[in-house]
Amino acid sequence: MIEYKGSFVNYIVKGDGEEVMLYLHGWGGSVDSFLHLNTSLNYKNIFVDFPPFGKSEEPKQAYTLFDYVEIVLNILQKEKVKKLNIICHSFGARVAILLISLYNQNVDKLIITSGAGIKPKNKVKKIFRKIKYKIMKKINKNFVPGSNDYKNLSPVMKKTFSNIINFDLSNLAKEINCKTLLIYGNKDKETPLYMAKKLNKLIKNSKLIIYKNCGHFAYLENNIEFLIDIKTFLKGET
Repeated sequence: MIEYKGSFVNYIVKGDGEEVMLYLHGWGGSVDSFLHLNTSLNYKNIFVDFPPFGKSEEPKQAYTLFDYVEIVLNILQKEKVKKLNIICHSFGARVAILLISLYNQNVDKLIITSGAGIKPKNKVKKIFRKIKYKIMKKINKNFVPGSNDYKNLSPVMKKTFSNIINFDLSNLAKEINCKTLLIYGNKDKETPLYMAKKLNKLIKNSKLIIYKNCGHFAYLENNIEFLIDIKTFLKGET
């Protein structure tokens, strides 16, 4: 566990391999999101609980994406990690892209599954949501837009969430040079395939695999194939 800006951040280390694998979960996830891979991959495995999830404390002030990257950097420094591999899901991909592109981390291989960070292209839906919001506000002054998860967030986390989703990482993705594997589900509504294909174009040395009949948690829905694909990739056979 480390302390960051007055709050405790939980992480755990499993295994003692010479190579390091860093696991970065999606928004609302925890170390448990990838813990099932611990016995399948022969690495020193580092699992992070992004605040306020898992056993990490809620931030005392609103975070930006840079704060989450700083948290990861502090953990890597504490564990004396010089070279690593990364497996990340959804929000975790935002952290990974910023970490690699701006902080010159020595990353050998990057695995992104249902990664976020690409600006949504559907402007019509955005306009409709704004109109709906204005109408609902007139009807009900206590109306709060967004999902139930968003409504239940504290003011600090609502601001944090806003800071994160408005950060477009398209230009930074171009700076990634390490070998990258992208795995997405063809029925993913959170991070649709157009985002996957755009990342595939932006990241020079990347390969895209699409799982049929899978959604935003394709790596769990098709867990056996996911394990086979990442092992093949990590061995340099793809």
